[in-house]
Amino acid sequence: MKVLLVITALLFLVACSTVAFNRSAGFQKTENVVYKKIDGESLAGDLYVPKTGGLKPAVVVVHGGGWTNRSGTMDGISTKLAKAGFVVFNITYRLAPQSRYPAPVNDVSDAITWLYDHADEYQVDTSNINGWGYSAGAHLILMAGLDKPQSPHLRGIVAGGTPADLTQWPNSPMVRKLIGEPMVNAAEEWKEASPVNHVAKNSPAVFLYHGQWDKLVEPEQMALMKKALDKQDVKVETYTVTALGHLLTYAMAGGAERRGIGFLREQRLAE
Repeated sequence: MKVLLVITALLFLVACSTVAFNRSAGFQKTENVVYKKIDGESLAGDLYVPKTGGLKPAVVVVHGGGWTNRSGTMDGISTKLAKAGFVVFNITYRLAPQSRYPAPVNDVSDAITWLYDHADEYQVDTSNINGWGYSAGAHLILMAGLDKPQSPHLRGIVAGGTPADLTQWPNSPMVRKLIGEPMVNAAEEWKEASPVNHVAKNSPAVFLYHGQWDKLVEPEQMALMKKALDKQDVKVETYTVTALGHLLTYAMAGGAERRGIGFLREQRLAE
């Protein structure tokens, strides 16, 4: 837990250092757009809408933080996506342990639905809505998007530092907070909450990236996710960020982010 607290503090400092990049003239940013009200709580996100005309691709962006807090605002990648021509919905969701699985997955799914429902208002191409998440956010966007073939659905997903198989950490206090029970008492729940078990034949294409020296979410998790996607013949691409751990991959994975943006563009061109 001490490691998680240090990571959270460092991510907050990194997030603060990126605030200046939000003032781009190429898009309009609207903060705290509510997409859902539940149990007296308003869940919201920041909308980034490029100032170009016509229908635009979109991305729902989901933050990390061990499912218990918001580690990093995801404003950096949201800004890059907006500059690349994507409408971006950078959302919040209910946090553990107060809100346990599947509550945060349901929130992400509802945010995707909200963007579909408001597509006309923001000039969103409903055939080209995608997902992007890092760490716990990668887990949640995969859970919300992998086995949802009916509309609304995602065209592509970019997932960084992904916790793909939660059963690999049977003693994890973070996963226990998400599920609400230790794995010894809830093995099926831990399995059901793992993205590797939600890949379908018609799942969206997935781009995975991971830090080579990640000690919090080991790189083997990316290999497990790729294996599950390959087994169902789902398009998947992987990218290893050399010599970086979990925190620095979030903060400094410029090459991975550029490739991820290119990957999402390619899914549209491949139609």
